[in-house]
Amino acid sequence: MRFHAPLIMSEKITAVKNGVLWDGTGADPFNDAVILIKGKTIVDVGSSRDVEIPKEAEVVDARGKHILPGLMDLHVHIFQMIGPLDYHERHLVPQSLSLMYAVRHARQLLEAGFTTCRDLVYPFPEYTGRDAVSVRTALEQGLIKGCRLEVAGVVTSTASHLDVIRPHPLRYQHITADGVDEVRKMSRICIREQVDWLKTTTTGGMAGGFTNDPNFRNYTLDELQVIVDEAHHFGIKSASHTEGVIGCRMAAEAGVDTIEHASELDDDIIEIILKKGLTTIPTLAPSYYRSEVMGLPTQYLPKKLGGQPFDVRHLKSQKDAIEAGVKMAMGTDCGHVFPPGENSWELELYVTKLGMTPAEALLLATRNAAEALGKLDMFGTLEKGKLADLIVVDGNPLTNIKALQDVQNIKVVMKEGVVEVDRR
Repeated sequence: MRFHAPLIMSEKITAVKNGVLWDGTGADPFNDAVILIKGKTIVDVGSSRDVEIPKEAEVVDARGKHILPGLMDLHVHIFQMIGPLDYHERHLVPQSLSLMYAVRHARQLLEAGFTTCRDLVYPFPEYTGRDAVSVRTALEQGLIKGCRLEVAGVVTSTASHLDVIRPHPLRYQHITADGVDEVRKMSRICIREQVDWLKTTTTGGMAGGFTNDPNFRNYTLDELQVIVDEAHHFGIKSASHTEGVIGCRMAAEAGVDTIEHASELDDDIIEIILKKGLTTIPTLAPSYYRSEVMGLPTQYLPKKLGGQPFDVRHLKSQKDAIEAGVKMAMGTDCGHVFPPGENSWELELYVTKLGMTPAEALLLATRNAAEALGKLDMFGTLEKGKLADLIVVDGNPLTNIKALQDVQNIKVVMKEGVVEVDRR
């Protein structure tokens, strides 16, 4: 049961018209589009010749601009404090201050055109998802303004990536789960907090010390299968941090719904992913943002994947997955290296590093992301019967994906039929 406040359904009529519509279905864009919205819901979509606009409708004029579905980022860390503090100090800020930053970041994500995001927790004392559920609920009830949020609780093992990445003072404020019985109980504790996802780790990571290594497994297959089983039993989904080949294989075999990073895939793993219909989340941004925008050495330099530098092996895995037809959705890992609000930088990397067209990249942040959440019937494309989540963009992201990186180009952000951001 979710904590929803009573809602008064608005019957306000809104028409977004005159723009070039890219609806996220895979269809070609078309000019002189009209999207007719009643309350929260799209009731008609088409050209001005085919859609009649009622006299009482409030009009959003998108002339000379592009209309796109609201963007989505399925791997964010909104509780991470981004600021002048030292990296380690940021882990030690009071939990209450982290909560304040989460509220701010949810708003910044919305202002950048991201109407839906999934928070996958960061190494703070609270790993059950309780605080994230509070932020999600506050957003749903209208107490704060920001993107729609799906949130996770963490089930992780002793000496795992999400255990050793935490500063020593924090490691003993969260109970890790080892063995099938402990894993099942920790999964249920997170589910009791009403999270939308269970997150785990199958390997260590590229950043950090000796035990935090992508070639070391974090859980056995039996333990991972319990997490997936408990999540699915309660009608939610599972996600896993995966770096090295052993973890990618185990995540695929366990049927984890979204495989985060998927840094070292081989043909056999890709075949399992395809057979089970799983989704991978590439998260290219942290490495390249750090080197190309911040001018800092990549944090991945000391470690290797399959004897190759991380970036080289990671890119090859993504390209192989694309060629094989693996389902992908956008995720950035924002909050880890770069601040919320600059998420569209990931889309540029899909074009420049993976060879996607801008339209193909945008599908990862719209239709594909909604499908990965299991919410494609609700949003992700601009079609009749779906929630009116959309953005109006000055510029053409279909020819210049970088147009989305300047928030001043995001002229309108609408979430559930309400204009939340207006820069016209």
